[in-house]
Amino acid sequence: MTQAETQSENKLKTRDEVKVAVIACARSVNLEGELSATKLNGVNNCDVIQVPCSGMIQPRMIEAAFNAGADGVIAMGCQIGDCHFREGNKFCRERLLGQRPPMIKKTVPKRRLKGLWMSEVQVDDFKARVEDFKGYVAEQLVEEQKGN
Repeated sequence: MTQAETQSENKLKTRDEVKVAVIACARSVNLEGELSATKLNGVNNCDVIQVPCSGMIQPRMIEAAFNAGADGVIAMGCQIGDCHFREGNKFCRERLLGQRPPMIKKTVPKRRLKGLWMSEVQVDDFKARVEDFKGYVAEQLVEEQKGN
């Protein structure tokens, strides 16, 4: 299946069918007991990959998540100013904003990419934000189908 066919197929998804990949700092939201393998308990179609620090999240990882079938991608780190490794979350945020190399490719659908900066106790808020993001991504897919 070509990338264009995959994108066409993805655009007709409902909120519940939207697939989200989360690349998360292991020191941000405490997901202990919240994951079954990489699946986020209580949230459909959400895979979580944890890295030691959000500063390690590279544009190629985000691109790979989209290429693997994610409709939306969340890069998540500790709250800004509270990084265990000093400035990893700042570096990640700057990459997402296009202010720090390596840069995210222009082919990555940036409207379906989100940065979250959360503390370890915000588990319920994190799940709610993922659900909200899925709704937003579903809307973006419809807009992309219309050509906007």
